[in-house]
Amino acid sequence: MGFIAKFKAKRAAKRAKAVYESQLYEWERENEVLTQALEIFTNASTGNEPDDHSLAQKKGELVLWTGQGIYHVAGRTPSTFSGGSQGFSIPLVAGIRFKVGSFQGRMIPGEEMQMDKDQGMVKLTNQRLIFAGPIATTEWVFSKLLSSFSNPDRDDFIFGVSNRQKSSGIRFSPENGYAFAHLFALALYSYEKGIPATIKAIKDELAEGATDKPKLVLPPVKRAIK
Repeated sequence: MGFIAKFKAKRAAKRAKAVYESQLYEWERENEVLTQALEIFTNASTGNEPDDHSLAQKKGELVLWTGQGIYHVAGRTPSTFSGGSQGFSIPLVAGIRFKVGSFQGRMIPGEEMQMDKDQGMVKLTNQRLIFAGPIATTEWVFSKLLSSFSNPDRDDFIFGVSNRQKSSGIRFSPENGYAFAHLFALALYSYEKGIPATIKAIKDELAEGATDKPKLVLPPVKRAIK
């Protein structure tokens, strides 16, 4: 194999290894979250779930996850005025004039967007999602949940509920967001299907994932023809 061929082979092997390491990292991260989720729901099914003294739990409510997040709600930025002004004066008595100003333009309403309101503690249970901060406290009860959206990075979530007109949500750090995204989906599944069915779904997912563990596949080496 010549120098150029060796160089190309090494570069191809390096690319293949980089792809493998990225895929393995994602596989291990998801596997870790699912394993933790299985432990949480298994403990819950056996009643081995300690009470959370920082939360007034409802009957049958189990705390699945606790973290930190930034609460935001739909709002509007301040309105702005677009236009100009002009003035003229009115004579009153000798040597005295009264200046009058006039404005021409229009008021532009502020932009509607999600606006940060507070940073604090987030709790996810099998019945609701709760935010509690020094300024704001709110909850999203699963029985009233109409919609949920996430950004592609899965660290910012917006929820719509039937008892509030404005949508609101929580933004997390990348690591907390990843864990929350998985556990939130499982919490909703548990709310609808029950804890035993959720445990089975997690086990099935782990079993399927075990067969999909990434493998390092290096490109074949081309040998020179003599």
